[in-house]
Amino acid sequence: ADKENTVLSGSELAALTREQLVAMDPFPTVFARVSPQDKLKIVTALQSRGEITAMTGDGVNDAPAIKNANVGIAMGVSGTAMTKEVADIVLLDDNFTTIIFAVKEGRRTFDNILKFILYLLSCNSS
Repeated sequence: ADKENTVLSGSELAALTREQLVAMDPFPTVFARVSPQDKLKIVTALQSRGEITAMTGDGVNDAPAIKNANVGIAMGVSGTAMTKEVADIVLLDDNFTTIIFAVKEGRRTFDNILKFILYLLSCNSS
């Protein structure tokens, strides 16, 4: 198996404690067929490692993992009301590529704010 791309199935994940998952090196990059409880286990394990987490989902069973993630993302068209309520972001088009474009736009906005602050500080200090 490729050391950089570790795959873990739902049954393999269910057999691990949260502590065992946290200690995995390398941490799995793909999880297949996981339960809602496992999704929450993945989120908390990554957060224990100091990682920032994002979780997407559309069903009531996804709500706990979405709520506990640093950024919870719900599907707007197919998502349940509960999932949308606990999410930080609701995708109106249910398209995952929207997340990529939103992150790029957010980074661009953040960079522009930093440049503007630097400009203001340099003008006011002279």
